[in-house]
Amino acid sequence: MLAVAIAVVSATVGSNTAVTYAAPTKGKATKVAVDTEKKNAQTEKKAEASKPVMVTVAEGDSLSSIAEKKSSTWVRLYNANESIAHPDIINPGQELRVPAADEQLTERALPQPPAPVAATPQVTTSYSAPTQTYSRPAASSAASYPVSSNAAKAYIYNRESGNNPNATNPGGCYGIGQDCNGVLRAQCGADYACQDAYFDGYAQRRYGSWEAAYAFWQANGWW
Repeated sequence: MLAVAIAVVSATVGSNTAVTYAAPTKGKATKVAVDTEKKNAQTEKKAEASKPVMVTVAEGDSLSSIAEKKSSTWVRLYNANESIAHPDIINPGQELRVPAADEQLTERALPQPPAPVAATPQVTTSYSAPTQTYSRPAASSAASYPVSSNAAKAYIYNRESGNNPNATNPGGCYGIGQDCNGVLRAQCGADYACQDAYFDGYAQRRYGSWEAAYAFWQANGWW
């Protein structure tokens, strides 16, 4: 009987020992699987974070409005996108990269405004003949432009501000035609009709017509 009891105890101990060693093996495998899943998730997050944030310019957008939506500044957007030649000029459909908040960017120089174009004095040629005096008449300015006055005005308003009376560029120019002297803001505020009348007068005084203003904008990118 003693021999049988010893054998039973030995078998029992052996069985318990086998169970004791099998359990940690299973737990270790489970821990390894969990650690692997965590590492994979962290890798995916890092890969997702490293993807550049891109935006597509919509009608009426400006660098300032896009920067405000993306919690950035127009300067960082300008520095991050070398495709932008001038911070006041972006086009619908253009793809822009939004830099990360901690990204170090190389400072880009802002374009300098072009020097004012001196008006060429109009010269009237006259000559005397034995029987008559002839003066060459000045050519009609409107006849040389392929757009109407309203079309020229609409083009300039759209290019300057997206036709937005509240538009303000980084230089402080304001309104549908971007007045940079501070007069329009004080005189009209965001009143569209008042701004329109103001820029009608400006176009006539400076260029003689909206058509001539349009031609100047086409040649210089500003007016």
